[in-house]
Amino acid sequence: MASAKVRIAARLRPRIDGELDDESVKIIHPSNTTGSSSSSTTGSSFITVANPRDPTQIFKFPFTSCYDQDSTQQEIYRNDVEPLLDIVYNGVTVTIFAYGVTSSGKTHTMQGTKGDPGVIPRTVRGMFDKKAGIQKYETSFTVSYMEIYKDEVYDLLVTRENAPKLPVRENDSGMVFVANLSKIPISDVEEFESIYNAATKHRSVGSTNLNHASSRSHAVLTIEVTMLDHIANTTLTGKINLVDLAGSENNKLTGNDPSRMAESAAINKSLSVLGQVVHALNQGASRIPYRNSKLTRILQDALGGSSVGLLICNLAPGIKFRQDTLNTLNFAVRTKNVENRPVVNERDNRPAPKPHFAAAAIQPPAAKPAPAILQAISTTGASGSGDRRARPSLVPVSRSHRMSSVGGQGVYQPFGLPAGGGPSRKAMGMSEKIAEGDSDGSASLGFGMTEKEIDDRISKAVEAAVEAEVTRRLAERERQRAEEEVREKTERATADHVARSRSKSPTKENSLPSGVLTPLLKRHKDLDDELKNRLHELEKKYERGTKETALADVLSPVSKKKTGRAYVALARAHSEKGDLDVALDLYRKAETYVPDNIKLKERWILFVIHVFLLKLSYARTRS
Repeated sequence: MASAKVRIAARLRPRIDGELDDESVKIIHPSNTTGSSSSSTTGSSFITVANPRDPTQIFKFPFTSCYDQDSTQQEIYRNDVEPLLDIVYNGVTVTIFAYGVTSSGKTHTMQGTKGDPGVIPRTVRGMFDKKAGIQKYETSFTVSYMEIYKDEVYDLLVTRENAPKLPVRENDSGMVFVANLSKIPISDVEEFESIYNAATKHRSVGSTNLNHASSRSHAVLTIEVTMLDHIANTTLTGKINLVDLAGSENNKLTGNDPSRMAESAAINKSLSVLGQVVHALNQGASRIPYRNSKLTRILQDALGGSSVGLLICNLAPGIKFRQDTLNTLNFAVRTKNVENRPVVNERDNRPAPKPHFAAAAIQPPAAKPAPAILQAISTTGASGSGDRRARPSLVPVSRSHRMSSVGGQGVYQPFGLPAGGGPSRKAMGMSEKIAEGDSDGSASLGFGMTEKEIDDRISKAVEAAVEAEVTRRLAERERQRAEEEVREKTERATADHVARSRSKSPTKENSLPSGVLTPLLKRHKDLDDELKNRLHELEKKYERGTKETALADVLSPVSKKKTGRAYVALARAHSEKGDLDVALDLYRKAETYVPDNIKLKERWILFVIHVFLLKLSYARTRS
């Protein structure tokens, strides 16, 4: 499966009136190595930052795209965002998030103004423009918008008074989603702008010394495009997640009050966990701390997952932001080494065929790799990575490729595979055929076993039955020998007792009457004969049961079921004739072939009780 590293685009905002610019942060392009500004990008630009403690030491940060103070919103969109729209229309998830310190221009880059729109409005317009040129699919769009405020998730498409805290969960495939998040269908750009402008007013903002309208929450906007192919009967689902992260803050500079400080603490904690996740991914750690923050759980698929990622680093000029600028650039350097494995979100709408009972279990097909267009894009972000080993992707393996919606209409997966997804139509085709018979008898018989394997199973079953029979006969012989010894001892004891009685009672009145001992001995002999007959019957039943068990082990499931039904039919016939013992034995044989049939077990138990009650009634009648 093709892999793609997170791409980095760095943008330095212009200096604000009254702000001192010591020119410690510079954008350098190969076409102009003098340090003067240039808004063009050539793929090998870099940023230089002077060390706050030693101005003579210069740090260099190479990135794919670097934008200076004169760059425009159109340049950023055309160079870095617009190429990703083709990936979305190929059924892949794309995540773009803006990162930087407070007052570095993140919200301006993502939202912009009415006269100078940012990434979000330009992306939506570009998505609808591309839709006009697609005739193969029936295309539809939906939008969702949420914010993470103090590590709680809220739906921005619902008024704050009615917006509950939304839980972040995982579906059965390990993909993260936000439960009960609204999804609204949109048909054109004007409808989106109306919804987006109203929802943006619900977002938490506040005034600080650095920004009069500082974002106090992380915002995630998701545009989902569904493409239905009526001819192939498949559905492609692409998503683009546009994330405006709240800025890290230094309370000494912002002048926050206690309420703002609580918000700042939550923001800094979530961004700190984001840094820990990136660091763990670079170190190849066995445990990645995604669960330590709601933000990192939601961004899990964008960092080491199955989506394509673009990080826009917003930088602020000036000496008071220099350390924050270094922190932002260091985070970007670590992030560009994170490797994702994008997959195509395709669902086959045809009903799944019912597998034959004897067919081998079919493993769910692996997710389709992302299209080749990713290779050209991902290679441009590999500069500066050195010989660092690529870390394996953390995209969870699907336990079942045919996924459920996990909650129906109220469930939304912002960064995972589409709800209700299923296996790819192309991956469902089976090319396996039954091999022709070989000379060694290893030909497959069509139900997962060769003729040789069946012969081996029969031989093993016969050997086991013979061994069990030998063991049983030895035990039976030992038991008979013990019974003979007991019987001989009993006869000797009886004879000795009679002899002593006669010697102690010489008179005729006290002697044992004539004819008393003979009936006792005869009765003892009759009981012994009856015991032998019962043991002989049990031996025959055991032999028959052993043979039937061995035969049942080598029969196919269908043959077992048919044999069991035949025995049940015979048992019913004998039961109607009054041959209860024969019917009981036939029910027992039927149970050997279908041991898991609950109804047969219940019928057998009821029949045994019925036979017992009849025999008990007959015995009482005779007595």
